[in-house]
Amino acid sequence: MRQDFKISYSRINAYLFCPYRYKLIYIDNLYAPVNADTTFGHIIHRTLEQFCDGKKKYYDELVDCYNSSWKNDGFVSPWQTFEYYVRGNKILKNYYESFKKSKTEIVYVEKPFDTNIGKYSFVGIIDRIDRHPDGMYEVIDYKTHINIWEQEKVDKDLQLTFYAYACKNIFGVNPNKISVYFLSENKKIYTKRTQDDINKAIDIALDVAGKIASENFQADMSKCSLCNFHFKCKYSKEPKEEIK
Repeated sequence: MRQDFKISYSRINAYLFCPYRYKLIYIDNLYAPVNADTTFGHIIHRTLEQFCDGKKKYYDELVDCYNSSWKNDGFVSPWQTFEYYVRGNKILKNYYESFKKSKTEIVYVEKPFDTNIGKYSFVGIIDRIDRHPDGMYEVIDYKTHINIWEQEKVDKDLQLTFYAYACKNIFGVNPNKISVYFLSENKKIYTKRTQDDINKAIDIALDVAGKIASENFQADMSKCSLCNFHFKCKYSKEPKEEIK
């Protein structure tokens, strides 16, 4: 039985997608090539982390954070780099306009947590927690992709449920509001989590952790066409690419 591991939303999500994919990433330490979307997401998250640290409040400072956070990894051409850079500028301009009007206090930014679910250590990072003037707390999760989720998807998102669990059990904060901030459209979609929702998420986490501990890594070959590890996976039904 494996005992030397921690669980997180990312690890649980990887296992639920395909147990063997989990093994490739978290046990064999193999990673898919970095792409433009991944890099861009990290850049924007890093930019907002630097800007929302409680010391900066001007647009020029936000742009400085953006430029210092920029990396060219994953972009396939100078033109693609330029397109993403312009897109990022637009995102941050709209973000700043909303930031100026906001009456909330930013309490935590990129806040790591380490708690327990059952006998397993559970870790993660919450993008932001705000306190509203009326004392209510809001947990905010940033998304940088273009497509906005439907309300149903936000309501069922497992990551947000784990955030609610962490807030209650670590920070002593009851998240009255939970939002997904779709930065590309400068739009938030709100949701809530009940204790029943949290209990169901805990059951999922314990079930997955138990299977990982038992080294149950049976491949789910129905997902092969959706997986970016087919060039490294011996079970993949997709054409293999030459690994250089």
